[in-house]
Amino acid sequence: MKNLFRSLSFRLAVTYAALFCGSLALLFAAFFWLAVSRPLGAVRKQVSAELAEMETVYAEEGMRELAKRLEARARPTSGVDRAFHALIAADGTVITSNLPSWPSQVQTGFYSIEADVYHEGGEIDFSALSRERQFPDGTRLIVGRDAEVVEDRQEVLLATFPVLIALVLLLAVSGGYLMSRAIGHRIEVISAAARRVMGGRLAARVPVHGSGDDFDRLSHTLNLMLEQNEALFESVRRVSDNIAHELRTPLSRVLAVLDDATADEAADETSVMGEAREELARLQAIINATLRIARIEGGRHDSGFATVDLAAIVCDAVELYEPAAALRDLKISVEGPATLSLSADRDLLFQAISNLLDNAVKYSLSGSMIGILLREEEHRARLEIANEGLPLLADEAEQVTERFFRGAAASDLPGHGLGLTLVAAIVQRHEGAFKVHANGRHTKIAIVLRRRHPADASTKAQG
Repeated sequence: MKNLFRSLSFRLAVTYAALFCGSLALLFAAFFWLAVSRPLGAVRKQVSAELAEMETVYAEEGMRELAKRLEARARPTSGVDRAFHALIAADGTVITSNLPSWPSQVQTGFYSIEADVYHEGGEIDFSALSRERQFPDGTRLIVGRDAEVVEDRQEVLLATFPVLIALVLLLAVSGGYLMSRAIGHRIEVISAAARRVMGGRLAARVPVHGSGDDFDRLSHTLNLMLEQNEALFESVRRVSDNIAHELRTPLSRVLAVLDDATADEAADETSVMGEAREELARLQAIINATLRIARIEGGRHDSGFATVDLAAIVCDAVELYEPAAALRDLKISVEGPATLSLSADRDLLFQAISNLLDNAVKYSLSGSMIGILLREEEHRARLEIANEGLPLLADEAEQVTERFFRGAAASDLPGHGLGLTLVAAIVQRHEGAFKVHANGRHTKIAIVLRRRHPADASTKAQG
């Protein structure tokens, strides 16, 4: 029972029932006021005014004139409710009346009198809402107006109110139960999917009914989150495998060198130490690169944002790699404006462009061309580096920024698989976009950087 009261669907159902009953009660009260209370109030007001008028006539003009006025008032008039009266002398003599009967004792306040009229053998029902005065000489004056329709309406409404309340409660409880059941079912479906994911079934998804309602939108959002989580788990798994693979090779080589040196007493200690030092340096380079990527991605790098010339940075990087390109009979072409200023960290940008050129020189076919295109767009700067070399599969293009990822065609070539990861981190640090396009042997990497104001860049760097 305690869990039932904590249930959101149960509380929503109770709230729905309360609001439903309250709303209908307000509607009923408003209808009762408009259909009964307000018309009866108008009749009472009219009767009170007419009684006061007749009292004045009696006081100023006497009994006979009062009788004439009462009889004139009782004549049928279109558009006005039928008028009733009775004027009885102190000795019980009826002076004038159109009422069939009246209370034998003087009444205080308003009261109703059956004022049925018989016409051509038929009975016409009237109910006179009346009020009376007794003059000092004992004469009774009763004045009333027909309120048959309104009083019948009041009687019907009051008689049906208990039935209506019971029916409303039944409908509210039924509606609340159905609503609670529907909501509870949808929540249970989502909870079941979450339990399956927690149980290790990362491919589990929340069913979408297709109605487009709030739960469908929530399910769609949760499914997107689950897909991203599944992709992240898969990425972490691949990264873990790659890290283990990258670290295992140099460690195995160090152990092998040391084992050989231990077994062979004639081994050259200088050569052994050199080989061990080379492998340990490789390990250190991997760890340093990983830590640097983590610092840049985490915003812990001491960025030096300032206005820089991207075209000049590209030229410097090309000048640095032209000797290596020449050794492989590669040519590097640069196309674009002579200057292209933007706010950025020059060292980081130079590192990113150098990494891209290093990859292009390393993986291009001998004798091919490395094309660099620099373009100035609206509020942005675009840099594209295209080369023809080792094929990169389409699905591999989406993974090149993962740590230690190596394409199948480049798995046997030297490298740690961290170069493009560092480039992506630098571009992210500049709030830019990084995209790889692969088409067989043709690969193009595009970087888009915002040409933001130096003040904004400084704020970002401090953040």
